[in-house]
Amino acid sequence: MLEDFIDIKKDCIGIVGRSFALSALSLMLHESSRDAAGIVLEAGVLIDESGNPLQGGHDFPLYADVESMLSAHPSIAMVFELSGEPEMVAQLRSSLPPEVALVELPAARFFLRLHATDRLWIACKANLMQTQALFKSVVDQFPEDILIVGPDGVILDCNNHLAERSGLSLSELQGRNPLDFYNSLTFLCPVKDGFIDVSGMLRHNDERMFSESDEQGKMHYYRLYVYPIAEEGTDNVVQLVVICRNITERTQIEQRLQQSERMATVGELSAYIAHEIRNPLMAMGGFAKALMKDESIDSSGQEKIKIILEEAQRLDRLLKSILSFVRSKDVQKNNIDVNRVAADAMQLLSMGCQLQEIEVDMDLDPCHPLGVGGTEQIRQCLINLVKNSMEAMPDGGRLKISSGISEGHVWLEVRDSGPGISDDLRTHVFDPFYSSKVYGNGLGLPMVKKIMEEFGGDVELASRPGKGTSVALLLRKAPVA
Repeated sequence: MLEDFIDIKKDCIGIVGRSFALSALSLMLHESSRDAAGIVLEAGVLIDESGNPLQGGHDFPLYADVESMLSAHPSIAMVFELSGEPEMVAQLRSSLPPEVALVELPAARFFLRLHATDRLWIACKANLMQTQALFKSVVDQFPEDILIVGPDGVILDCNNHLAERSGLSLSELQGRNPLDFYNSLTFLCPVKDGFIDVSGMLRHNDERMFSESDEQGKMHYYRLYVYPIAEEGTDNVVQLVVICRNITERTQIEQRLQQSERMATVGELSAYIAHEIRNPLMAMGGFAKALMKDESIDSSGQEKIKIILEEAQRLDRLLKSILSFVRSKDVQKNNIDVNRVAADAMQLLSMGCQLQEIEVDMDLDPCHPLGVGGTEQIRQCLINLVKNSMEAMPDGGRLKISSGISEGHVWLEVRDSGPGISDDLRTHVFDPFYSSKVYGNGLGLPMVKKIMEEFGGDVELASRPGKGTSVALLLRKAPVA
């Protein structure tokens, strides 16, 4: 309803004129009354060709004279004289009470035209507000950040998604520098005096992918789109539409697919190389053992042969790790108590933590959550994670082992107070043979991830430089018996 957008005060009027001389003006007046657009046609006094007052024929009440009309309708505040006859005008001027205004024919025409224009303005305003409300409602439903940057390089408007994500109200965001929220815009837009130089933009769309870690150290991926808006008929850019879309889930799926492809290729190549190297390696180890028993070789020679044997054994262990990594296995799945697995693993490593002055905190769920997996495999995964944390804290630190249930998973988490992992390295930690350690083979975390995926679980890593690292083993919840 138009009344919802503007407060309209009703004007109650009466009309006076000759029925045969009623023009389109009276019809317009009547239609205005029927539109409920601020005019209420209460009654009228109409005279036929013979000078006799009409008694009917219209859908508003008719009276014999003006006095009867005003008496029956005290709400009438104006009387419109629509004939334009001087005698009738003079008679009305002398007979109308002071509180009732007389509107003569020229003024009536002007009034109704003005009223029609006002009605059109109200209708346009209502339509504009409805369109604006619909557009705002649709834009606010989008799961992306959407903002409009003005010619001075500050935020003119944005949707609710950005306000909720930033923790600021819409009024607080207006006038802010968009570079405060998206530093990656500097790669897409020219910058002048710390703000986007909108007038220096070219009329072509651009986009860029960037990543950032949240407060927990989890990596999130975003794609930023910039759409320049130019003045009509020119190439002068006056505004920008910026859209930021969270593509974390899609990117992680793509990364898993790419990793699976790399794993398949690496697996085939590794299996072939391991098989070809293992045969001569076994021969080398065998001859080295035989030479160790030869008493004719002096101690210096024996020491060198010992080094050859140790290095051959080290290579053999590496080959076993590679073969174990690339071979697919039919794992036996059963329900395991993750608290028990954590306790058994830390019993083996507690002495090493003490010697390294690492403080261990066991924060296990008292409900003893059950997950789907293999006891030995999950224990080995946990041991690998704890060893990684110990290597990250050679001078001591804090280590926390916790368990719990959330979002349909049973989890075991290892959190350390080490130096953390940079964003650049974090994307490669699950790649086979990638290692930041001098003597690492790069199979620890990839093996953990492979084992967890074989049990239908996953691995979740979060890290912030200088704030430590946490790795969680996510297992499917065991079905309720």
